[in-house]
Amino acid sequence: MKRIQTLLGDIPPEELGITDAHDHLIRSGGMEVVHDRDFLLDDVDKAVQEMELFLKAGGKTIVDMDPIGCGRNVPKMLEIAKRFAGRGHIILTTGFQRGEFYDHRTHWVATCTVDQIAALLVAEIKEGLDLHSYNGPVVERTTAKAGVIKAGTGYGAITPFEKKVFQAVALAQQETGAPIVTHTQFGTMAMEQIELLREYGANLEKVVLSHVQRNPDLWYHKRLLDTGVSLCYDGLYRVKYFSDNVIANLIHELVRAGYQKQLLLSMDAGRASYQKAYGGGVGIDYMLTVFVPRLRSEGLAESAIEDILIHNPARIFAIDKA
Repeated sequence: MKRIQTLLGDIPPEELGITDAHDHLIRSGGMEVVHDRDFLLDDVDKAVQEMELFLKAGGKTIVDMDPIGCGRNVPKMLEIAKRFAGRGHIILTTGFQRGEFYDHRTHWVATCTVDQIAALLVAEIKEGLDLHSYNGPVVERTTAKAGVIKAGTGYGAITPFEKKVFQAVALAQQETGAPIVTHTQFGTMAMEQIELLREYGANLEKVVLSHVQRNPDLWYHKRLLDTGVSLCYDGLYRVKYFSDNVIANLIHELVRAGYQKQLLLSMDAGRASYQKAYGGGVGIDYMLTVFVPRLRSEGLAESAIEDILIHNPARIFAIDKA
């Protein structure tokens, strides 16, 4: 029986609703925060305020993509999820960010075997999330489970550390049936990620590549989609890279080309300066209050919008293994 694993338990896919497929509500630390304090998102009340705005705009589910070792805070995420019980859903991830955020010599990914790494990921999906996010020698599992697996690569190259993560992630997917969501740095190494996951036995129809819009080459995106993966377009109102019309045009062109079943949408508002609750930018709800109405005004069919926001996430994030 297919199910979505939210922080408060399993729901049927049809209850997922309008979904932000890649965002960030809490980040309590990690190397991203060390590099830039704007990445610190550690206030439960502010996260609640941001999600409240998303629900008010018509949203239902946020997939929180902060993984192991990058400030994931399971207790705080559980507190947020409980405040929205019966109104909204949160899916939490297990897995890893790109390799530069981990010590390639001493981190347990470097010192453990691929099978051992995969087993720790599987446990967070099948048994329960570690309250400490595997940050130390003590493991305390909650009954809440991860619903997605993350892996990432850096700009223009994939390191041996990252290849090891991709192999472990593929094994964990085979064992659990959970979807894989990847980080591409500025849209690079996307095809190489696909080739690795295919080599390691992953189900590409349950793989979502993020941030590929940073490399807005339509020909390239079609090649990626032809492998069976899906793309999550994010970073709306990120004018320092390019204006929203670039992402909107990609969506229009790909829908016309027949790829609407392989597209998802998110804000990826993972900085305090991007969120209204922290006194920053346009907020997570911008996706629904401004960008989606824009797509409608430009003539995108309602069926395509429903696929991108509702039906595609419901299919991809569904887990169908015991």
